[in-house]
Amino acid sequence: MPFSEGSTSRLGKIHPMRTQTLESRDTRWRFALLALCGLSLAITLFGAADGLGVAGRPWFGWWDANAATSGQPYTVAVAQPRAGGASAQGGLRDGDRIDLREQTLSTRMGVLYQPAATRPTVLRVHRGSATLTIAVTPSTVWEGVPAWKLPPLFSVTIASLWFMMCALLIALRRSWDREARILALVLLCVTGAMLEPANFVVLNGAAGVTLLVVSRACATGALLLLVKLSSDFGVRSLSRDILERLTYLAILVGFSADVAAAVGLVTLWFDPLPYIFRISTLRGAIAFGASLLVAICAIVAVRSTPENQRPRASWLLLPLPLALVTSTAVATLVIFIKSWFANLAVILVSDGVILLSAFIVTYALLKRRVLDFEFVLSRALVVATVSLIVVASFVLLEWLLGSVLAGASHATGLVANAGLALALGLSLNAIHKRVDLVVDAVLFRKRHEDERALLDFAREAAYVTESNALLDQAIDKVQRHTDARSGAVLLDGDIAYSATRSFGDAAANVSENDGAILALKTWHKPIDPHHYQTALRGALALPMLARGRLLGVLLLGERAGGEAYAPNEVEALSQFAHGVGSALDALSPNGSRAKEPFQDTLELILTELQAVKKAAFSNSLRPPS
Repeated sequence: MPFSEGSTSRLGKIHPMRTQTLESRDTRWRFALLALCGLSLAITLFGAADGLGVAGRPWFGWWDANAATSGQPYTVAVAQPRAGGASAQGGLRDGDRIDLREQTLSTRMGVLYQPAATRPTVLRVHRGSATLTIAVTPSTVWEGVPAWKLPPLFSVTIASLWFMMCALLIALRRSWDREARILALVLLCVTGAMLEPANFVVLNGAAGVTLLVVSRACATGALLLLVKLSSDFGVRSLSRDILERLTYLAILVGFSADVAAAVGLVTLWFDPLPYIFRISTLRGAIAFGASLLVAICAIVAVRSTPENQRPRASWLLLPLPLALVTSTAVATLVIFIKSWFANLAVILVSDGVILLSAFIVTYALLKRRVLDFEFVLSRALVVATVSLIVVASFVLLEWLLGSVLAGASHATGLVANAGLALALGLSLNAIHKRVDLVVDAVLFRKRHEDERALLDFAREAAYVTESNALLDQAIDKVQRHTDARSGAVLLDGDIAYSATRSFGDAAANVSENDGAILALKTWHKPIDPHHYQTALRGALALPMLARGRLLGVLLLGERAGGEAYAPNEVEALSQFAHGVGSALDALSPNGSRAKEPFQDTLELILTELQAVKKAAFSNSLRPPS
């Protein structure tokens, strides 16, 4: 069934006095996201068990018919029961009317969403002027036409599971990143929307209404978070503020309608039908409008982002809003479709869009600067290789026992297997490290070579005797040993930091009071300029420090592949920038003068030591008296 509606890192930006506080906050976020991932996994598994059945008949039932508005308050009309389906076998006919006021709460939930397949559903039905009592035993996914029923169930389950795994990757790798955390919460909210009674059937009516409110709250939270995420990108303007406030209002109006539907279902104080999605045209229009506004907010954010940052913003902001608005538009078509097969096909397309967005989000996470694709691949290869070694060891042992040692007793086989298990258990850590080194050498050889080249030049820079040559070689090393699309060395002038060497997009001058410059001066750590109101246009800014002063900035643009800079790369580049900065300071007049007292003292000490050594040598040659 359909889900109808719905960074960037601060690299090393930690003050020593606040390290413990920030680390504890990041740890809390990590554990919170991991706990939510566990809850999401439980919801997904329970949803699959609810639809497929585990050690018994599934709870999730099928009417094998559609529900439509009848034009009368509180009244739902039965539309085109499938021949041979549960409704047709129970005695329901096309055009039969069901007044919600004459049904129990559980029956009302079943009529408007999905029934429980574990028991007959007793309905009071109006057919013409007659009133009938009809008991319908809903079918399960395995009965009737399972080839039509299974794909929607599988698509929504796979999408929910996939979103949970993406959120888990973020929790493990980037829980300290605000934008990544928001994206993880969006994904978890999408899986929480699976609790909607159209997807998840419980046997108690009150529990079903509760799940309806919770699922719609999750869907609302996903939309609100998407708007919040898009608001962090691009240039702010009055029109954007108005658009975002209008979007927030539309989302909250939709949730208010969901709450009204729940209240109307329980109390019957008013007709709940105008507030039920996939039955009410008004509710469908509100849902589509809200999701469309969310998508527009994302598009506007991307368009107002600087051109060199636009691809990253597109991959991060657009996939989910566009998928949700498309899914909502397709799901809204159910209101106008009476055929059961066509209705199910529309639902399958709606769920398929969500599943497609799951794949797109995964690509964006792994390939477009949210996660490091090579890291994920390397971990998978390491685990797979270690597992293969363990399995191959036991297979080889069984082959030896069965062929070479065919006469060995059963006890000998048990002892051999126990000995192998003990040996593998004791050596598993060493095997894992060895495999890790091999995989690391194969996958990351070029990266390690580049890191070594940068670290080597950080030491060699101290022996360069001319500042222009030092800057030329520094920018050349950066261009050759990183895959940055652009790079620049900015040096401190009188009132601004100006680019003295660059490649790619030329860097602009930056005021000494620029937000990113102030952060580099304060924290002395690499930062990501995306989180600052700054003229620096890049993905990574590294301080070039000398005697506690920010002498310059090494600015790198986006990587050619779109991935984030790996921690080892950031560390190597940090040492590179520090080495170049120290060398520049030594070549400057201020730097030379600062070293003169130390050099004079050192020369004086060496002179005194030589005099003492000569005196001692002369005394040793003097004959004893």
